Amino acid sequence: MIRRTLLVLIALIALPSSAEQFKAFDDIEVHYVVVNTLFLDPDVAKHYGVVRAKDRAIVNLSVLGADGKALSADVAGVTVNLLSQQATLTFATIREGESIYYIAPIRYTDQDVLRFRIAVKLPDRDPMNVEFQQLMYVAP
Repeated sequence: MIRRTLLVLIALIALPSSAEQFKAFDDIEVHYVVVNTLFLDPDVAKHYGVVRAKDRAIVNLSVLGADGKALSADVAGVTVNLLSQQATLTFATIREGESIYYIAPIRYTDQDVLRFRIAVKLPDRDPMNVEFQQLMYVAP
C-alpha cells in the first residue's frame, strides 16, 4: 500500500512540471524529480523518515538500464543557491520490489533558485553527472 501510494504520488507530481525529467547516458537513464514534502501522505513520509514542512522537499532519482530495469548506484550531490551557498545532498536508498529510488531531503527559502549537481556512479563506468536548476516555492 505504501509503495503504491509513493509511486502514484511521484508520477502525479512529476507530470505537471515536465513531460520527462531525465538525462540519458548512452543506454542508461537517470530520472529525477523534486517534490515538496507536504505532497507526501503523512504515513508515507513517516515510513521513510521524511520531515514534512512547507520549506522542505525531497529530490528523488532513479537509474534505469537499457531494459528499463532499476540499477543500483552510488549517488552523491550538492545544491547551490544564487549566493553560491552549497548544501550536501544525503541520499537514502529505497528498495521496493524491483524498484530502486534515491531520495535526499532539501530545506530552502521561498523563491530560492537551486542548482542541483549530482554524480551517479555505476560499477565499471565513469561517473554520470546530472545537473539541473529548479525554482523552489514555500508551500502556502
